[in-house]
Amino acid sequence: MPVIRVHGTDLHYEDTGGSGEPVLFLHGFLFDGRQYEAQVAALRDQYRCLTLDFRGQGRSAASPGGYQTEQLTADVLAVIRALGIAPVHLAGLSMGGFAAMRIAARQPAAVRSLVLLNTSAAAHPRGKVPGHLALTAVGRVAGVSGRLLTSRVQAEMYGAAFRGDPAGAGRREAWNGRWARADRAALAKTMLGIMLRPDVRGELGDIHAPTLIIAGGADTSLPPRFSREMHSLIAGSRLVELPGTGHSSPIEDPDGVTRALREFLAAHPGLPGQRS
Repeated sequence: MPVIRVHGTDLHYEDTGGSGEPVLFLHGFLFDGRQYEAQVAALRDQYRCLTLDFRGQGRSAASPGGYQTEQLTADVLAVIRALGIAPVHLAGLSMGGFAAMRIAARQPAAVRSLVLLNTSAAAHPRGKVPGHLALTAVGRVAGVSGRLLTSRVQAEMYGAAFRGDPAGAGRREAWNGRWARADRAALAKTMLGIMLRPDVRGELGDIHAPTLIIAGGADTSLPPRFSREMHSLIAGSRLVELPGTGHSSPIEDPDGVTRALREFLAAHPGLPGQRS
């Protein structure tokens, strides 16, 4: 199992290898690098595709602390440097997007292009804090299991169309099983870090890398208005909205996300001799 030690924590990553330009995928809360299975399978023949599991999630080790957004951002930057993949095509969904946009704004030399999926540069919506604190408390004690809690989590993570689609049952069950086995303390600390993240909309003007923003038209966790706002603040960015798709677009609409990624990456290749 490929592991890289970063800031005292063993992080799991996957790397398809090859001579193609590197693309690093960062997952959202509760998920791991397998959130991008369909995209990696489709793009690996042309690109060097890498995925990273954030600390305490997926197959990465938990740590006593360090779950704040700024630390997760530092973890990703350290991985990019340790693997020697800069400048990298950097794609992040939700929590992964929080880290990706910070790196693009603050360390422009590390990023060849930027893809932001189902994410936001604003602080956590105040109206959601009480409910999310309650869910976090329950999850810390019982884990993400049981019909009621799983139903609540799925309503946050998936659009209604995907939740009711029989063809997606296998994918939903696979993630249900992973959530049930997740480290409860790590998830609770990560969620608290998400809720305490600062507003970085003022930094988006510092992003000069080519940027693609993907929004889910049925995303109730971070609705499309957040993506439209980022689009207005990142010069030259492109916005793609996927109708009927919820908060987990790479899983819910794998073909739509892959198509948008393929077109964007093809339009923004690295300069000759810059391949990692």
